[in-house]
Amino acid sequence: MANLRDIKRRIKSVRNTSQITKAMQMVASAKMRRAQELALHGRAYISALANVLQHLSATIEQGGASLMQKRENGKTLVIVVNTDKGLCGALNTNLLRELLIQTPRDADYLCIGSKLAPVLQRLGRNVRFTFSVSDNMSDVELKPIYEIIRKGFEDNTYNRVIVAYQKFVNVMVQRPHLRELLPVTTADLLEIASMDDIEDTHTNNFLLEPTPADLLAAILPLYVSNALSQLILEGKASEQSARMVAMKSATENAKNLIDELTLDYNKARQTQITNELLEITTATRAME
Repeated sequence: MANLRDIKRRIKSVRNTSQITKAMQMVASAKMRRAQELALHGRAYISALANVLQHLSATIEQGGASLMQKRENGKTLVIVVNTDKGLCGALNTNLLRELLIQTPRDADYLCIGSKLAPVLQRLGRNVRFTFSVSDNMSDVELKPIYEIIRKGFEDNTYNRVIVAYQKFVNVMVQRPHLRELLPVTTADLLEIASMDDIEDTHTNNFLLEPTPADLLAAILPLYVSNALSQLILEGKASEQSARMVAMKSATENAKNLIDELTLDYNKARQTQITNELLEITTATRAME
């Protein structure tokens, strides 16, 4: 009888867990749709900015834009876009693997998301900053992050700024990706400008007011801050997609486990009934 009670207790426990994972799947699905829309729409905006900057950088000397200057001194700053919560499959693990392979050991790390910060510290990496960004990301949350990046690059503390994030491909596929945010290069601008179908205006003659150098100085910080926002949005979309898939898999596994436990319960119950019948039959014959 104790065995039957244990099986019933396990069935109840697994059923309660499946209800939780199902609810988390529904929440992640709703958040994923919004994050996916923001990430995909943001690509067009960043691509348009890159298109304009590519034209401007081709008309003036790049040395006039501080965010495009290459620096010999300084360290590498790695921005790690990870998650604040777990239950999203191997998303953070895959990103960590690429980080350890592709980033220098003496780099400084800025974590957007708290899951990988303690892991990197245990592995001997220098985690200087940790930030958390809400799902409804705002400029107020991103401003201190951008100021750290800009000031650190302009005062030669950092000669490169790299962003490690999960690139959103589709609901089932998210790929760990590292992209150089600073210094901005024309090759990067050309690659990003080609991400979206925007009419090529590089061969047109523009009358610019104010000067191209002034426009570049004004638009370049806007591009860098929005590029950072876009990469965080990619990470958010990847997180919610991975969590939805993980919770869906967990719910299906729980249902399979409930079916197996129910079968075991029925077998144990049948065995118990059979034994009781045998005992009654044996006792009846003994009394004859």
